[in-house]
Amino acid sequence: MALPEILSPARVDEAAALVSEYYTKLYRHGIPQTGSRFDDWAGGGERAEVANAITADDLLAVSFLSVQVPPPAIIGLLETREAEVAKLLEEIPTGLDLAAVSADEYEAVLGALSPANKLWRLLRGTDTYRWGIGPTTASKIMARKRPRLVPIYDSVVGPLMGLNNNDTQWRTWHTVLTDGGGLPDRLTAIRKKSGIDLQISQLRTMDVVLWMHGKKLGMNVQDDADISS
Repeated sequence: MALPEILSPARVDEAAALVSEYYTKLYRHGIPQTGSRFDDWAGGGERAEVANAITADDLLAVSFLSVQVPPPAIIGLLETREAEVAKLLEEIPTGLDLAAVSADEYEAVLGALSPANKLWRLLRGTDTYRWGIGPTTASKIMARKRPRLVPIYDSVVGPLMGLNNNDTQWRTWHTVLTDGGGLPDRLTAIRKKSGIDLQISQLRTMDVVLWMHGKKLGMNVQDDADISS
């Protein structure tokens, strides 16, 4: 696929300015954009003490990205399905960048039978019952727990990446990050040029650039339930 032009080598400075705005602009009463706290709220979701559990702080951080986890799902993730969630998270590597996953490793890490895909299906309620977590919310929960490996999918970023639904999202991101086009290095450069102190992942950098770019283009944000799943 063709990358959005905002991620091209010629627009690194412009992309960096978008990241800087997202993380540093203050709004009324000196409150920052809430999404700027998603990554580091309560120390982040991938730190060793909580890497293999979905916590109340994770679900609160997810709300900073303008989605809400329904109460039945909160109870399920924090209590009734807690052990199942923990087992799957234990099998999903921490500290692994999506760009570092080789073609041979992809199926084991993110393929249909991988622990990551099983967690995705659990979050969506695919194999039991739908408890109100749509694809956008599911992606944000997973990105909170594995920020370097799992991308965020929503009604702005998805279309910019040429996605009509979330079915092939992980494969699409993996392809553009590993096709030899230099995107991982550009994303690192964008983060450095942005001047922010927070060490966000390449995927989060990409998400913020696309989100800010799409919003400036006037793209509409849909509710999670309205996005094709």
